Amino acid sequence: MTYRIAIADDDRSNLKVAERILTFNGYEVICLGSGEELLEYIEGNKTDLILLDVHMEGIDGFETMKRLKRSKKARNIPVIFLTADDDSDTETKALISGAMDFVGKPFVASVLLLRVKNTLELVRLQSDLKAEVTERTKEALAEHERNERLSLQVVQTLGGTIDAKDTYTKGHSSRVAKYAKEIAKRYGFNEKEQEEIYMMGLLHDVGKIGVHDTIINKKSKLTKAEYDEIKEHPVVGYRILKNITEMPKLAIGARWHHERYDGGGYPDGLKGEDIPTEARIIAVADAYDAMSSKRSYHTVYAQEFVKNELITCKGTQFDPTFADIMLEIIEEDKDYLLREFDDKETSGAADDDMVFTFLSTLEAGGINTAIGMKYCVNDVDFYTEMLHEFTSSSGERKLNLDTALREKNWEKYRIHVHSLKSASRTIGAMALSELAKSIEKEAANANETYVVNNHASLIATLKSVHSSVLMALAITGN
Repeated sequence: MTYRIAIADDDRSNLKVAERILTFNGYEVICLGSGEELLEYIEGNKTDLILLDVHMEGIDGFETMKRLKRSKKARNIPVIFLTADDDSDTETKALISGAMDFVGKPFVASVLLLRVKNTLELVRLQSDLKAEVTERTKEALAEHERNERLSLQVVQTLGGTIDAKDTYTKGHSSRVAKYAKEIAKRYGFNEKEQEEIYMMGLLHDVGKIGVHDTIINKKSKLTKAEYDEIKEHPVVGYRILKNITEMPKLAIGARWHHERYDGGGYPDGLKGEDIPTEARIIAVADAYDAMSSKRSYHTVYAQEFVKNELITCKGTQFDPTFADIMLEIIEEDKDYLLREFDDKETSGAADDDMVFTFLSTLEAGGINTAIGMKYCVNDVDFYTEMLHEFTSSSGERKLNLDTALREKNWEKYRIHVHSLKSASRTIGAMALSELAKSIEKEAANANETYVVNNHASLIATLKSVHSSVLMALAITGN
């Protein structure tokens, strides 16, 4: 089955990036330039999912959402909001309005794909579950087994959704679940107990749903307030899972996987065997994956380092029995396969002098090509296409901003500078993106003095980026 996704965004760059990512992965994509166009399209066409920009000229995303919910034909179509805002208020408002998820711009391909996939999968599962209720069979055992499979699918989907919040922990929940299951197996758990701890591992970080993305993905040191918010996720996870009576143990891993064997952990400061056995196992598995995968604050650690850390922390952070089992697993893993692999390790690096010259020229012009390539799915040709798109639209962007300034229409100005912020970040023009971000904030507050005083600098930076990109394209014949 091919899913049809309608995207409403008034910025061509955003539409192109989203269309490229989604069509490459087998989705049918319909690109629409406004909320009005979306509403008209939805009434006459079958649509499986809507990606809806928050800030658009005409009716914005929130008003469009209200009208979708009033439509008998559209009210049940799942919606994911898109925005370059990085404040929790916008995210909260989007979710309250009825959106199923929220994706930041510029798009990170893996995050966009995972959230689209998970949303479609959850909707499908909901539909399947409804059908299951209405078409219940008389074979109780077969029904029970079918429900167990559905439960596992739901848990796996939730685990993937949690990981998608963190740019640096793709697959973390599934790896922790796998390691925990293997430790439990070697400890003597039966098959049913192994399956239970596997599902507990998948959802051990479910409480991170309540932590803002900017804190989870922060590269610099967390403030005390930010760290305190992170430390709340075990309790939040426990509250989410404790009422699932069919799987009462799910909440155990969520609440106590950050407890320490010596009593110095959180949230309850439990010590030794007062910590549930499953939580002590998950704590070892979680720590191992944290060290053997890339995070915002470190790269993948060497296997010998990971082993030494487990030895050093036996009896303090970790239950010695489960730490020893993990060390046994490490000893058997001679090729260090139990870890996260960087895409570069499997895809190979392109040794192309022209590509190097092209990217180097952009860097010299102040463009952060690492960020640009990330948002353009690490495809040089597509990155080049988006650079052309940026330069071709620069004149129109300048005209729109100048007009809004002259008219003193601060809402119109905010919409256009918001679009520039996102487009600039997509190609790696970070100085321009950050300047646009600061002006957008003040335009939203109708701070005329700030906008007027910084407009000329914004336009000059836009022209500088435009010239740098054109030079790089010309030098390399792109």
